[in-house]
Amino acid sequence: MIHNIEDSILEQQNDQLSEIMNNNLSISKYILAKQPDDEILNEIAKLLQINVLIIDSFGRVKAHNQSAVVSDQLIDYTTKHLDLINMEESQVICDRYTIYPLKTIDKLTRRFVIFEALPAKNSAQNLLISNMVNLLSLESMQVHINLNNSRQRKSEIFETIISHQIPSESFASILKLNGLNTTDKYQCFAIDEANSLNTGNHQYVMHRVAEYIYWHFNKSDQPVILFTVNFKLFGLIPTVPNLPSLLKDLNQFLLDQFPQEHHLIGYTEYEKTLINFKQLLEESDKALDTAKARKQKTPHKFSPQQVVDVLHLIPKNEALIFVHAVLDPILKLKTSEKEQCLTLLAKFFALNESISRAADDLFIHRNTAFYRLKKIEKTLDMEVGTESDNEKLRLAVQLYGIYC
Repeated sequence: MIHNIEDSILEQQNDQLSEIMNNNLSISKYILAKQPDDEILNEIAKLLQINVLIIDSFGRVKAHNQSAVVSDQLIDYTTKHLDLINMEESQVICDRYTIYPLKTIDKLTRRFVIFEALPAKNSAQNLLISNMVNLLSLESMQVHINLNNSRQRKSEIFETIISHQIPSESFASILKLNGLNTTDKYQCFAIDEANSLNTGNHQYVMHRVAEYIYWHFNKSDQPVILFTVNFKLFGLIPTVPNLPSLLKDLNQFLLDQFPQEHHLIGYTEYEKTLINFKQLLEESDKALDTAKARKQKTPHKFSPQQVVDVLHLIPKNEALIFVHAVLDPILKLKTSEKEQCLTLLAKFFALNESISRAADDLFIHRNTAFYRLKKIEKTLDMEVGTESDNEKLRLAVQLYGIYC
């Protein structure tokens, strides 16, 4: 009699394990086939007979099964009251859900699965849920890898441009291939951590700071491109009207996360296209140097006392009238030819009117630069060697860089 009962129990347990293994196999096929998250959750919901959601590290719902109703109470709780960055164990929320952190390489890009049920009382259900969490963790790690690859590609573009001599035309092509618009305007900030500057730990600290900056800006859907130059971190942000406010919030966030560290931030509010990002780097780097010298605890703005500051005060409409009056024949050229002419003029005036240095900076032969300049003079019916023409051209090119 006892043997019969034991055999019956073993048979029942074997059936349960077989069912769990079959269910795992079914879900793993969906994940390996890279099905959309919603479809994967639909299958899990059918197996478990409960609703399932996935949220990101900001508490925002990224996917859910078809029949799930996402309550306002749940979203309010996950976005405002859960410390998702530091969550390591499952817990019950809102008295009806159980949240599980998915395994990840980086806790800042971690995702979480929420089951609309309290923890299961029977071991079979617990084992099934545990296996679902493990399977979703594999899928979540792939999401993290894809995100990191995308960030790394953009970082490497700018790090490569800085360390290698790449012509502007090639740079523009590289930007376009990576989904970046060459005409969009950007602003820039630079950041360093003072306490680790002269230690072997500095590179690790800056890498970690970069991950937290990505997380902070992604929370408000603010795009940012981060890259490292001389162990300092630089960030390019599509032009915003409130850069000082954004960086003030970032500074406070880093202070809250790392109270023992001293993060120095320099930034420039001037705007440039990505083709001219090196000037933004120089400006934000100078502001960072000032912040270091003064040991500032707040972001420092780049404020040079130069003619260009006065030019920013000229009303845009009046500035554009002057630009077109001087440069109109060039502005009517084909885009590529127009950019060649304007870039050469900008370099020529920025480098003390040295055609050789301008040619070197643009990676073209000196003779090419010389004949291009002569063509510009002929097109505009002006001469850079004539004082009045020189002043008009210099001013028009500067205003073009500011307002166009």
